Amino acid sequence: MLLAGILISSSLSAQGIDVDRARLVAEPPNVSGESTEVTINLFLIDIDEIDDVRQRFNVDMFVNIAWQDPRLALPEKEQSGRIRTMSWSEIWTPRGLIMNDRGLSAKLPMVVDVDDLGHVVYRQRLSGALSVDLNLRDFPFDTQYLPIDIISYQYSPDQVKFSTNARLAAHLEEFSIEGWSFTLSETKFGEFSVPAAGVVRPRITFMLEAQRNAQYYLLTMFLPMSLIVFMSWTAFWIQPNVVPPRIAISTASIFSLIAFGFSIRLSLPRVSYVTRADVFVLGCTLLVFLALGAAVIGSRWASADKLEQAIRLNATIRWVYVALFLIVVVATATI
Repeated sequence: MLLAGILISSSLSAQGIDVDRARLVAEPPNVSGESTEVTINLFLIDIDEIDDVRQRFNVDMFVNIAWQDPRLALPEKEQSGRIRTMSWSEIWTPRGLIMNDRGLSAKLPMVVDVDDLGHVVYRQRLSGALSVDLNLRDFPFDTQYLPIDIISYQYSPDQVKFSTNARLAAHLEEFSIEGWSFTLSETKFGEFSVPAAGVVRPRITFMLEAQRNAQYYLLTMFLPMSLIVFMSWTAFWIQPNVVPPRIAISTASIFSLIAFGFSIRLSLPRVSYVTRADVFVLGCTLLVFLALGAAVIGSRWASADKLEQAIRLNATIRWVYVALFLIVVVATATI
């Protein structure tokens, strides 16, 4: 979707300016062969959602785009200092495209302000979804970078360049989204290229750093799963010859862990790599199955007149189990 309003133009006939309209629309106002400098300033009004599954974030922002077109300047005798408001369909514009747009919509009229010297300013409010390539390897202790990626889809860097005076601003503490903390990151300048087609276009990427608040997941995922693991651990505090409660505790732990792990996966995208959360879930799953195996072996030994060996196994596994759980926690934190 085109960046609404970058495609700006105005009717010049009402101003009495004799200009070739077709040329005015198609050709950038390059002065002395230099590329036209376009300044984009963004103010983020709100971010209300970051969708891990669909890899989208919803943004509400105000856009200010400015450049100079000397062809729109008035003769000195006609200059009055007044700002002219013009429509967007007949003058040259930078032909902007937000690369990761997935449903932005414009809220304000598509008009521009032009002063006597041909300085053009377009203002627009845009809201909707933008795509983001989330890296969830450190989930839920991850930091994500949310881009607003803009190119001039029609003009080369020799014709259009984005000004280094571009700015991204926001009242970060006023965002309505919960569970994240934000920091403004450095704006990046570069080029978008399609080598096979020989296409090179100027590019500017505004970046917002978002750090996930892991406290929610510690309370709703890691703590409940740890309790399930230690529910299974309680089987080792029951005498090996008391078979029914030992097996019941172990099997109940397994069913609880499988159901809980499945619900966690529903809230995450289907990524091809292992996250920190996956390491913890997998480690806890193996521990619970280990507890079941040890409970079965101990109960079998107790039934085969090997009660003393079963008691020693119980005592050993009781603390080995805790040590293995600590290894899982350390692996989750450091992998």
